[in-house]
Amino acid sequence: MRKLDKNKIIKILITVLLMWLPFLDMLRTTAFKDIELFGIALIELGNILIIGVSLILTFTKLKLKNIMKYVLFLVIVFVYIGLHYFNIIKFDTNIFPRANFNFITETFYILRVYILPLTLLYILFYNRDIFNKAFYFNIIKWVIAVISFSIIVLNILKLSYISYSPEKGHVLYNIFDYFLFQGDYKQLSSRGFFDSANELSAILFMLMPMNIYLLYKEGKKFNVILYVSQFIAMVLLGTRTSAYGALLISIVSLIAYILLVILKEENRKEFFEISFTVSSLACIAFLCISPFMLGRMNTNSPDFSIKDQAAYTDLENIDIKKLDELMEKYKSEYMIDDLFLRTYPLKGDPEFWLMIAKRDKSLNNNSRIIKTDILNRIQERNNNPMDKWFGMGYTLNFLDLERDYFYQYYIFGILGLLVLIAPYFIVLIYLAIKGFRNFNKNFRFITILGCMSVLLGLVIAYYSGHVFGWVSPMMYLTMFLGLLICIIYDNCDSKEVRV
Repeated sequence: MRKLDKNKIIKILITVLLMWLPFLDMLRTTAFKDIELFGIALIELGNILIIGVSLILTFTKLKLKNIMKYVLFLVIVFVYIGLHYFNIIKFDTNIFPRANFNFITETFYILRVYILPLTLLYILFYNRDIFNKAFYFNIIKWVIAVISFSIIVLNILKLSYISYSPEKGHVLYNIFDYFLFQGDYKQLSSRGFFDSANELSAILFMLMPMNIYLLYKEGKKFNVILYVSQFIAMVLLGTRTSAYGALLISIVSLIAYILLVILKEENRKEFFEISFTVSSLACIAFLCISPFMLGRMNTNSPDFSIKDQAAYTDLENIDIKKLDELMEKYKSEYMIDDLFLRTYPLKGDPEFWLMIAKRDKSLNNNSRIIKTDILNRIQERNNNPMDKWFGMGYTLNFLDLERDYFYQYYIFGILGLLVLIAPYFIVLIYLAIKGFRNFNKNFRFITILGCMSVLLGLVIAYYSGHVFGWVSPMMYLTMFLGLLICIIYDNCDSKEVRV
């Protein structure tokens, strides 16, 4: 097979993979997600085959030393998986009966969710001659258009799912009801046909900087439409990440542009200045009158005052064996959700729930805090020092903490973080070093916004989660790292740093 043919096949496969991701997310809300072949869901099998074939074709182009880098990485991964599984099967299931450790399930999850995106990053890095900036720009425009237009259109038609409804409830009101609706603003939130509003907000968060750059670079009416549509879609989605993110990213991008123009590092573009300023102001006005903003302005702060002193008086001298009766009677006073009592039953650890009932109610009102406390308690009771290094496993079947890095620490341990997540930071640090060596060439609008897309993904993972451990957000994060690689290498001499 000629080199040109290999390049074409790789480019076609990766193009299909990235362009198909929004539709895969929509299919996850349908029965299609349950269709399997050889025990693997078709949705996942497609990603595996595309990346697998692309990897094999990439190997045929590379020198042995570059192939061995990937092989060495896989060896490290499988050594870790072996040690990780050896550790989690020692877990005391009496502490948390929901744990259901299974080697195949655990391994497949790690390979499908964490290793596939890193393999894609390897493919993108060593095929820089194929995947240029124009390639990424076309993919980005396509993804933004599919996500944004579908959210807006389905909202108008009242076919969209409500963002805050896990039951796939359809919106009863659309964008035209904004000025008349008086109820809970969450009923006006829309996520289209997508599976998760939180995942989608993280994806749109990463996409926005490059959407703004394309408006600057191409300066077409379609770019204005894309920017406005994405801003509106992020407001309709209704999460804090998406709504506030659209505003903050636009402001920071404008400041960066003004600074670069003043320093004469970037050319002024009148169309961009006018179109971006006018459309941003219009979008900000839309945000200000949206149910999202009005809902937050009119939402009273939670009342953490004591409503029933008896609930706390009874705790002081209670027989621990009767705590379940008291909890059932006063759980609303303690602000303890039934979900957490079902997840980590009181009878299994009454001392823990006594402590939770006695403490500041504001802590119990924060689901991320209480989930983290429960998981920390499980780790503490398991009393295995190796849990800190190898984790307690994805098949522990615990609730997502909605705060990445912490969640991965508990399920994969410190070594798991180093193997599965650290590579993203290593590549970013490498690119930063390479970029700073040619600072004058890289102090450009495209580099700043390209870095912003990657950094936003890594930062939002910490604050709201739903990036690491979720296939699509990790694929998009990988795509933006691939674009940043392309940007830095285009701006630098290839002789300067060798990998």
